[in-house]
Amino acid sequence: MSPSRRAAVDRLAPWRANVGEALSLDLAPVSDPASPISSLVVLSWNVWIGRGRLSDLVGRIRPGPEAALVILLQEAYRTDHSVPARSSGRAGRDHLTRARPQEDVADAARRLGLNLRYVPSMRNGGERSDRGNAILSTLPLESTAAVELPLVLQRRVAVAASVALAGRRIRLVSAHLDPRGPPGHKWLGAAGRGRQTQHLLDHLEDDLVVLGADLNLGRGRAERSWRLLKEAGFTFGVPQTLPAWRHTFHALPRLVLDYLLVRDRAGAVAQVDVERLDEDPSDRGPTVFGSDHHPLLGRVALRPADRGPT
Repeated sequence: MSPSRRAAVDRLAPWRANVGEALSLDLAPVSDPASPISSLVVLSWNVWIGRGRLSDLVGRIRPGPEAALVILLQEAYRTDHSVPARSSGRAGRDHLTRARPQEDVADAARRLGLNLRYVPSMRNGGERSDRGNAILSTLPLESTAAVELPLVLQRRVAVAASVALAGRRIRLVSAHLDPRGPPGHKWLGAAGRGRQTQHLLDHLEDDLVVLGADLNLGRGRAERSWRLLKEAGFTFGVPQTLPAWRHTFHALPRLVLDYLLVRDRAGAVAQVDVERLDEDPSDRGPTVFGSDHHPLLGRVALRPADRGPT
């Protein structure tokens, strides 16, 4: 191992030791192989360390009989005995832990009857809980992988899993990039996100990918992260569209930080529509369904596997 690689591993070790185990739950009913499901309803959301009212929001989403439900979460909250009782000191800040109720992602999966794959990134301050990225689904989740991103400010671990639908295999990914870097660091801000994005793309070789992420693009689509994603074939929708909303982060400064993107190298997708969900029609209020981020809801319609693009 090179000296630089060894140094990177040493920096991450205290973060790894400070979180609990990855979590895998298979709770969704087994679907009928002859079912007419041919599309995905995808919810991507930064739930603000579990403060987003996930169960409440999912209850308002109606996928319909021909659609499966997938949820890609960032800042999912988990507390159980796998989290070390005492903190090693490497943890994300969470000054508002007791100010608002937090929904444990495992409890949400049980309540909703969904399959779950959760990978922790960091501990929440001194309390016995952690947060990270998660995938929930009505479909079986296979080939789960954790992708630990290069350390910039805090430990970040993306989670990926595959689902089979309409004769296709779709790779699902939930990720969260760093908002900034430590003062004076060479990977400060946009440069650090670019490095993390490249590392994530190096681990995504699949032709059909749905990526839900808080990319933290403070400079918007002028950042290297966005150029890398675009060059790797990720788009806002099929056909290609640009979002109409001017922010997804509900606090100040109001920025577009959250993205739901699709890569379709095989021409398997007939259409993708993405909308921003607003709890208040005029986009007012201190939070959006309890979170400081807006949820994004996408509908991904697939072509039959035996047909190519028209």
